[in-house]
Amino acid sequence: MERAELTGGITIAKLAEVATTLNCSLVYILVPNETIQETVEAEARRAAASILGYAGRTMALEAQEVDQRRQREAVRRLAHDLIDRGALWQRSPLAQHASAPTP
Repeated sequence: MERAELTGGITIAKLAEVATTLNCSLVYILVPNETIQETVEAEARRAAASILGYAGRTMALEAQEVDQRRQREAVRRLAHDLIDRGALWQRSPLAQHASAPTP
């Protein structure tokens, strides 16, 4: 078990076996590094930036670039919209958001 532990190869089954041997219950948890709200907001910003990045590149090709302040505001608005609509973890937020808010 010690070798498997060192290489990160120990299995849940092996841990359960050890727990039973020691008359213990096996409990494992995931401990978030930030609050759920922070995780949701960060993911929403990533999704919004991805969605708007496509629109921004298209606009840049047309010489209609949006300044950074307006881009940040558009990302913030779209991120909140994705959260409010519950569309954040859908397969394609872009498909659910046919038109991103214009800056």
